[in-house]
Amino acid sequence: MKTSPPLTLKQRFGRWAQKRLPFSARVTGILRFEFAVARQRCWNRFFPWRRAKIGKLREMKDISLNVGTGGRGKEGWINLDAIGSHRDLYCTHDLRQPLPLADQSVRRILAEHVVEHLDFRGDVPKVLAEFHRVLQPGGVLRIVVPDVPRFMQAYLQGDLTGWKELGFAQGLPADMETAIELVNHVFHQGGEHLFGWIYRDWE
Repeated sequence: MKTSPPLTLKQRFGRWAQKRLPFSARVTGILRFEFAVARQRCWNRFFPWRRAKIGKLREMKDISLNVGTGGRGKEGWINLDAIGSHRDLYCTHDLRQPLPLADQSVRRILAEHVVEHLDFRGDVPKVLAEFHRVLQPGGVLRIVVPDVPRFMQAYLQGDLTGWKELGFAQGLPADMETAIELVNHVFHQGGEHLFGWIYRDWE
């Protein structure tokens, strides 16, 4: 039987505190994220140096834009994320809000493992409309998401072959007992993933 890695002090405190809160861990996670995003929006609005930086962004042309960068960015690109402070980050920006960019000012956009975190009906149409607004004619939009059919096929094969092709050469992660746990982690990721995407649906 696989054993899970030991909990950090922060994780132990989080579990202790969660038992005393009047709502679920999922709601706690949502509230923590939304509070962090709201705080970043306030800082962008009220801190003069942040306002100035975003003002410069509105004047830039021929941009390579990387949105939802996570813990790292791409050199030579404008890297945006809702929260964070890594050295490649140009500034924080909630993708669910209008982009602080001029029309047709971007020549390429990379959205890698970010679109699946957006509400399909409420947020995705607005985000795609913003991408269209800021892209130059002939500009390139590259969206990378977990590919639902590949994970489902790996699950249905019933052996390690499909999982190895997806990067799980040693089998399931240490904290997972069954393959369906991994499938659900890919599709839900603790409530962070909101939609499963495929390359092409039925014709």
